[in-house]
Amino acid sequence: MVLFMDVLGLILVLKAGNKRPILQIGWCAAAVCIMLAIIVNESRWHWGWVESISILLCGISVWLWQTRDDPKNALWFYMAAMYVSFAPQAYNYWYKPQPETLYLWTWSIVGCVLAIAGSKKRDFANTFVPWGAAILHVLITILVLL
Repeated sequence: MVLFMDVLGLILVLKAGNKRPILQIGWCAAAVCIMLAIIVNESRWHWGWVESISILLCGISVWLWQTRDDPKNALWFYMAAMYVSFAPQAYNYWYKPQPETLYLWTWSIVGCVLAIAGSKKRDFANTFVPWGAAILHVLITILVLL
């Protein structure tokens, strides 16, 4: 699911006009590593409501992009899918904060800020996903510290 979402996000920001989607490329590389780790460790795949809602939102995103020829509007549904996909992690951190993961979320925020700062244009295509992800990661960071 994560790999699918990250590839979709990369495609959408490229279609919207982002010429240097470094953050999204990094996410895709990380998702490939996660998928390989799951395969190598012979872990079981899980599919539930969160994944179903996320894939539905991604589907709407693709439909908007293909039928309306507007990847910018499609990015809103992509961002909604990203937030929904983080719901189980947020739930887990709410009930069992894990301050030892603070470095992960802090560096994720730094990566988002660097992507915004390094963008050639400060337009929607170049900064919407990093801003949306930064806000999400700040919320997760707060839960980690509670």
